[in-house]
Amino acid sequence: MAGRIPQNFIDEVLRRIDLVDLINGHVRLKKTGKNYSACCPFHNEKSPSFSVNREKQFYHCFGCGASGNALSFVMQYEHREFMDGLEYLAQKVGLSLPENSQQEAQVSRQPLYDILEAAAQFFEEQLRSAPTRSNAVNYLQQRGLTGQIAKYWRVGYAPSGWDNLFNALADTPEKQALLLEAGLIIHQEQRDSYYDAMRERVIFPIRDFRGRVIAFGGRVLDDSKPKYLNSPESPIFHKGEELYGFYESRQAKQALTRIMVVEGYLDVIAVHQAGLPFAVATLGTSTSTTHVERLFRSVSDVVFCFDGDNAGRKAAWRALESALPTLKEGVSASFLFLPDGQDPDSLIREEDKEAFSQRIHSALPLADFLFNHLSEDLRLDSLEGKSRLASLAKPLIDKVPVGVYRQLLWQRLSQLTGLDDQTLKTALPSAPEITHTPTPNTEETAVLVTRPVRRQYEVHNRRPQSIAGRSSLSDKAIQLLLQKSTAATTLDTALLLSQLPTESALLLDVIDFCQQQPDCTIIAILGTWEGTAEGAHLKALAEDATFSPALNVEGELTDILNQLRIESLNQQLKETTEFAAQVQLKKELRALVTLLRKKPE
Repeated sequence: MAGRIPQNFIDEVLRRIDLVDLINGHVRLKKTGKNYSACCPFHNEKSPSFSVNREKQFYHCFGCGASGNALSFVMQYEHREFMDGLEYLAQKVGLSLPENSQQEAQVSRQPLYDILEAAAQFFEEQLRSAPTRSNAVNYLQQRGLTGQIAKYWRVGYAPSGWDNLFNALADTPEKQALLLEAGLIIHQEQRDSYYDAMRERVIFPIRDFRGRVIAFGGRVLDDSKPKYLNSPESPIFHKGEELYGFYESRQAKQALTRIMVVEGYLDVIAVHQAGLPFAVATLGTSTSTTHVERLFRSVSDVVFCFDGDNAGRKAAWRALESALPTLKEGVSASFLFLPDGQDPDSLIREEDKEAFSQRIHSALPLADFLFNHLSEDLRLDSLEGKSRLASLAKPLIDKVPVGVYRQLLWQRLSQLTGLDDQTLKTALPSAPEITHTPTPNTEETAVLVTRPVRRQYEVHNRRPQSIAGRSSLSDKAIQLLLQKSTAATTLDTALLLSQLPTESALLLDVIDFCQQQPDCTIIAILGTWEGTAEGAHLKALAEDATFSPALNVEGELTDILNQLRIESLNQQLKETTEFAAQVQLKKELRALVTLLRKKPE
């Protein structure tokens, strides 16, 4: 396993970098006293509130709270991962990442990018030359795609047959392993053979912010299921973070001031083809807070576009809940609901560009959608209806960062209920305030934490579970972390987030907190959630736990997490109907069972 980057190497990179010069290459800085200032690159503003201190090599925005050093800046501004950002800075000052470090993991990713690029070229060529391509070509033409737009988006075709891609690219054991890692081929263990994961599908390459192919989405050409199939998670592809069309939107000639989130690949392409180059789509997942945060770093206006049916409105509500913690001053979110039976692709082809643009302009503001949705089936002319609205709205408003927008939501609720702001705020207990958490001072730590102390999972309204009897696996894992917080430092949070069941949200939250503060005490953990339902649950877990200095906390925690992952995979297996996906899940299950450490009798 690759080792950690030595702290002295990180310190040396940051010592050689001039933060002012680095930021000035992206944002024009102006000397103001001993500091430098500019309009913040992380949110839209008219008056400069972004300050850079050359002496301390530290930046801070007094508007949105963004702060950090050179490494955190390139991670935030260029959306780089830690290793990528560190390598980028090291190269700028003439240094190479040390051997026997995480450099190995980073370097090893380039062949993965290479094999995905080769796969993209293969699929593109098949759309032009495969004997069975006519179905794919006809389908794309029926959907209104021109040859030029298909070429720009690198649309391809996975032909019929079991192993076309495998035979074309897996000419060495190394490439075979890379194709497996990328989820492009599947191993059939009984026959010890391989077959392509995507067959007889139109292929849509998914590109990262640098334009590199990191995954694929495939659409069937008949009525088989699933209609869409996405690449599985990989070291370079995380569905909960990536957005299809985001790279292309940023490459548009016109200035990017707005992003519209739609539901499918072809919807994204159709909107761009119509001359509105600002559409993106999530990748088989609901819109997450991570998605919205990423969008608001680039634009100030996000429009969520959904079908007007019940499923579309449910998806819109999930997007609203994800957007609430991101609603700082200077940004806006709105919702566009399309007529029944229509999607952006079909509607744009039926209407002209101007008509669709007018729909976007008339999208429902987030606050209107919020209160309209909560007020459904409520009689606001009754005391009971007003009381119910207040109780439903309060926990949602509490998710919004402290500021003007949050206060305006309170005023709107006040108008609807007839209660003044102060009464509303004190009538029911509120969730902890969500603010921009200050980043540690660079004089205290070289590598700054760029995410909030508490990541917001959908757990705020859960009731404390009973601790009587045997605790759940998640509860047992939390109890281990209460005993030894440093046990969280080696855990892969991104992997756990993708593999653990939704019921483990509080566990993930605690892991995240312990990773950021590895030496925290049980008092610090309990204090972070004081006054919430989660806090009551954590307190009950602490009181019920039996702490033992002889316990191998790390080993026990690993066992429990693997068991939770197995439970989650088993549930996915029950819900999956596609054979290829079932094979992949079974393979992951077997691997986990093998890894699960046997406890002594």
